[in-house]
Amino acid sequence: MHETGPVLVDHRERGSGIPEALVAAGLEVELTDLPVGDYVLGPGLAVERKGPSDLGASIRDGRLFEQAVRLQSTFVQAVLLIEGEPRFVAEDAWRGAVCRLVEDGFTVLHSLDVEDSVAWLVRLAKRARRPAATVRAEGPRRVPRHPSAQAEVMLSVVPGISTTMSRSLLDAYGSLAGVAAAAPEGLRSHPGIGPVLAGRVAEALHADYVATADRDPGPERAARGVRAPRRWVLSPPRVGTDPDVEPDSYDRRAIALRALRSARDGTQLVDGLTGEVVAEAPAPHVRA
Repeated sequence: MHETGPVLVDHRERGSGIPEALVAAGLEVELTDLPVGDYVLGPGLAVERKGPSDLGASIRDGRLFEQAVRLQSTFVQAVLLIEGEPRFVAEDAWRGAVCRLVEDGFTVLHSLDVEDSVAWLVRLAKRARRPAATVRAEGPRRVPRHPSAQAEVMLSVVPGISTTMSRSLLDAYGSLAGVAAAAPEGLRSHPGIGPVLAGRVAEALHADYVATADRDPGPERAARGVRAPRRWVLSPPRVGTDPDVEPDSYDRRAIALRALRSARDGTQLVDGLTGEVVAEAPAPHVRA
């Protein structure tokens, strides 16, 4: 293994149990205050982890795309790790957000739970430490060459302005200068642009430049608490069931689904965290 220093972990990940799991996997871990990303796994490789609730909140306030831009501008390889099934956000919204990130050259991975996230992080970290690690050296990927594409990227950096919306604005006003001249009053008449988004565009295009050292720090993320362990419970039919017998439960969905195939008719697979019924034992005539 090629030595590249410890895995850097943002201190807000301390309660997730992942740092301890990385140490158990043989990696050296250093907790620190990372200005961007949650894990720096090797030279130029960083990961932002989003849990079921955090992803929805990041999409709603536009923080997800701001973090993605900062991560890509700082690291050659930037990875978004989505953990579990996103909650408190419409499926179309989070899938659309992920598609936008993929279009912008962002690598997106999905994990089932914390244990699965650890498996991804360990594999990525060990590959980054190979003597011939596949790390690009020419800077951020997919840098657009056409001036119009560059204008689209510059405008889409504004939180809440997607690539599609930036194209719509540029098509309507002809150029970045035209968008700047229209902001903020004129932009409110544009489909999909309300007073909040119009204000953000105007601030980005007209606000005085402030040097990095003089900028006010952005709001800190709330500390992540310890997540309840996720269990998948086989709930048998109530009729004829002994109330004193505990239902079988599993820490991996795939294993629970396998056990469900041979369970009694009417047995349900329940997500222990949400109480959602995700599957039911098939009738005898449809069993594999």
